[in-house]
Amino acid sequence: MDEKDFYIFGEPVETEFGEVRFLTYVEYLHNLTELSAMSQNVLHIYYQYKNHYDSIKLDEHLKAQIEESLEALKKESLYNIVKENKELKSDYQKIFDLVIGNKEIIDVIFSDEQLFMKFRKLILDMNMMTESLVSPNPEIQKGIERSRRVKQNSSKDKQSFGDIVSSIVVGAGILPQDVAHMTVLQVYSTYYRISRFQSYNTSTLFATVAEKVEIESWSAHIDLWEKEKDGMEKSEFDKKFGNIF
Repeated sequence: MDEKDFYIFGEPVETEFGEVRFLTYVEYLHNLTELSAMSQNVLHIYYQYKNHYDSIKLDEHLKAQIEESLEALKKESLYNIVKENKELKSDYQKIFDLVIGNKEIIDVIFSDEQLFMKFRKLILDMNMMTESLVSPNPEIQKGIERSRRVKQNSSKDKQSFGDIVSSIVVGAGILPQDVAHMTVLQVYSTYYRISRFQSYNTSTLFATVAEKVEIESWSAHIDLWEKEKDGMEKSEFDKKFGNIF
């Protein structure tokens, strides 16, 4: 059984350094900027800097220097980047302090790359944060970003956190304060389960008056960690467009 199967209960996760607790939904919302920074890998950071400098008019000499620095950054480890970047390190430390709360233990974790990456993954998993798709190939990355923008702009059913909270309040018959103290996983699993249950009820109702109505079980598995696929893999890109470049 996967350890993630037990995350639904919201109990702190035991590690060799003691317990790591889940953020409440309110804490998650207040610290979403820091969590998003934690979910960035080296390529995310590389493109963030690259897009910034590409938007600035620079002389050729300075541009060449920056490009050389960015290529070096791409080859660096995330651990070293975080340790050298004050803003990123502060984001990490804020979240680590919230979920671990022991400075001595946090210092030990930050002093060892393997421990650092292990706890980074654990904290991201516990709070439903995943690394968005990113490609080392600039052309593919442009396609990924374009696809992502199109999906965001074309989405007709965008829910704010207020919509999600009010849906759970109505669907589960609890108070907003109760939702505030749930974990992110509990919030989203409840929200999607309520949606699935309402869809099931509607389908069964239509099935009484119409033929061939597909009815999916309201208790079917929902993969909340499933990554959305934007763009195409490098092998697929090379196969279709490799001879152009």
